[in-house]
Amino acid sequence: MRTYSVIILAGIIAALSACGSKRTTEQPTVINDEYLEFNYGGNNDADDWVQTITVTKPELRSRVSGDVLVEFSAPGMTVAKALCWRQPTKDQPSEWGHDAELTPGGIALDESGQGSFTFPADDFPHGPVNIRIRTSNDEGKRDIFELQLYNTGGVDWNAGMPAHDPPAAEGMQLVFSDDFDGPLSISKDGRGARYNAHKPKFGDFSKYVFSDPTGDRNPFEQVGTYLRIKARKPAGAEKGFTGLIATVDMDGNGFWAKPPFYAECRFVAQSAPGTWPAFWTITNLERGKPGDELDIAECYGGVGKGNPNHPSYSIVSHFWRQTNPDGSKKKGFSTRPPIMELGGKSYWSTTFHTYALRVDEEYTVYYFDDIEVLRHKTNDMSMQPHCLLVNYAISGISKWPIDLERYGNATDMYVDYIRVYQLNP
Repeated sequence: MRTYSVIILAGIIAALSACGSKRTTEQPTVINDEYLEFNYGGNNDADDWVQTITVTKPELRSRVSGDVLVEFSAPGMTVAKALCWRQPTKDQPSEWGHDAELTPGGIALDESGQGSFTFPADDFPHGPVNIRIRTSNDEGKRDIFELQLYNTGGVDWNAGMPAHDPPAAEGMQLVFSDDFDGPLSISKDGRGARYNAHKPKFGDFSKYVFSDPTGDRNPFEQVGTYLRIKARKPAGAEKGFTGLIATVDMDGNGFWAKPPFYAECRFVAQSAPGTWPAFWTITNLERGKPGDELDIAECYGGVGKGNPNHPSYSIVSHFWRQTNPDGSKKKGFSTRPPIMELGGKSYWSTTFHTYALRVDEEYTVYYFDDIEVLRHKTNDMSMQPHCLLVNYAISGISKWPIDLERYGNATDMYVDYIRVYQLNP
């Protein structure tokens, strides 16, 4: 994952979405030097974002049920509203669910910026939920606070591995799956376990270091039917810790997805300065050797001056250390899917989404909730076997600032499931 060259995004993605077995977006293919400019052009109001909200009740990232009193403070702000993604209801029956306002009409804050509201947890999805509190004032300043909670009550909705196969895996057979509904199998080097807790052989890249699944710095927890990856910086600690899982161990043994294949992962994480959840593949483990890296989903959190202010997430294909016949550097492909216009029209931190990739002899295709969002010719090296990786990096070589103080220097990523299909298992 990771070097950066700033470019200007060429073209506008023409987005359309339709529910059904085939979903696609018609769009231009975007080529870049290595990476997109994450601090996207046109965001001239970055200075308007400030950090003023703190939540005093309930405890951040805690388990809740029933009617939950949320108390918060936002000095300097005058009004607030709160939203949380909800499953389909009689009034709003969309299969995608919808954003529900928890504070109809908004909240008028008192002179010190204090406010409160009730979250009716039993009316919302069981499992991880993200309540977004937004505040503003007459000067145009604004803030958003993402309150992560785990709903132990609520409504069972879309959780767990679907009974049906994904449309883009048609004609293929399931060869790898993990619903994370049982004991985890992760080791510090991947040997003797299903997952490796580090990028195989070399290359950990997070400023909160990827930690081993032992002791008091274990970032992994099985909760309900989810893998919870916990990013934490304990009080007084010099460095924080977080988690990565890879399907191949330090010897190169384990699960490799062999093309033609389809792979998908469903997850949600918090958007805050420094958060960097990702799902990706690599074809080569050796330092300095040519290989492909296909970044299926790179999510960059945080708004405000100096932060990514990313309107979506990024897809990037890297063809490392490879050249064209004329000797020029082989460039990858990239795009930022217009997710706020696709499917349920929700952000990557608002609710769970499924991110997927299909690689065959002719095309490499990327999907967001079964909607095609990027297609390009398959690179020769992409026809080699792929190691799969899921991580919750906290800055690092991305160089984005980290500011998780008001979240207690902690944040969570929840992984619902991973599935891989192959044409020739």
